[in-house]
Amino acid sequence: MTAVEILRAIEALEPGMQRAYLDSIRAAVDAAVIAEVERLIAEDDEQGLVALLSLGALAVFAEAMRGAFLVGGRFEMVAIVLPAPLRREIGRKEFDPSTEQAQARIAQQVQQARQASTDGVRDAIRAVMGSRRTIGGPQRTARQAALDLVGRTSPQTGRRTGGVLGLPGNMAQYVVNARQQLLSGDPDEMRKYFARTRRDRRFDGIVRRALEAGKPVAAADVDKIAGRYSERLLKTHVEMLTRTAAAESFNAGRDQAWEQLVAQGIDRAKIEKEWRDRADEKVRNSHRHMRGQTVILGQAFRTNSGALLRYPGDSSLGAGYDETANCRCYIIYHLRP
Repeated sequence: MTAVEILRAIEALEPGMQRAYLDSIRAAVDAAVIAEVERLIAEDDEQGLVALLSLGALAVFAEAMRGAFLVGGRFEMVAIVLPAPLRREIGRKEFDPSTEQAQARIAQQVQQARQASTDGVRDAIRAVMGSRRTIGGPQRTARQAALDLVGRTSPQTGRRTGGVLGLPGNMAQYVVNARQQLLSGDPDEMRKYFARTRRDRRFDGIVRRALEAGKPVAAADVDKIAGRYSERLLKTHVEMLTRTAAAESFNAGRDQAWEQLVAQGIDRAKIEKEWRDRADEKVRNSHRHMRGQTVILGQAFRTNSGALLRYPGDSSLGAGYDETANCRCYIIYHLRP
């Protein structure tokens, strides 16, 4: 099994997971009634907004994670070559996703995904509600904030687009800040917009003309510019989220395949895991330091920052996004004589 084979298998899972997550966001946006969102914002009812705009159970996305776990387990089980004595002892190799240990692992990941989505919705709501309390700049009405949150109706599609719902808190704040910069009329603040790498540069001319005229960008134009910026950020966020989730589920399945062989009689002490990376400039410094590190199955690798991971993408032991997001490292399992 090569690094390319592992990474290709993970990449094949990503498009379906992206569609599933985006569909959950779309369902929440389509179900939202603007008048109700406006009322809750006017009342500063954060909890009511979270309940109204939650992404829910993420059922299809959760099934996609379970599917990735199953693919990883089967992938590894097929690749494992046992010596003849062990083949006779173990019998047929078959990955079983229904074991208690397997079910517990995927349930933990699903719960983490649901909690992260709820936290993201809450943080996005806070960012938008905070825009109504800005001192020294344009303040948003409850109606404007509601549209900032769930998006404005596109004349082309008839669907709401450009809201910050679905973004994590930091990205939602990027959109709020960009909107404030463009509406400020302050040339220094307006120029800061050009530093936003995910902006749609096709709108830069509108901003430059406003600067030349010494005026803020027109509100209708800001809605288009900020909405497009939000859409591009959402694309980036969902790509990263699903790439990370696919890797974690797939690698968890691979690890679980070996755990099931241990349950069938293989000596755990004979199974070693070796951490490897792609050896390029994209590798995290903390992961580069783990290159070649080996541990026994069930043990965790330790980064130089102290984070613990059983395999790339593993968040079950508390490793954060700084150690898991977009990770392209991989594990090689060795069965010692």
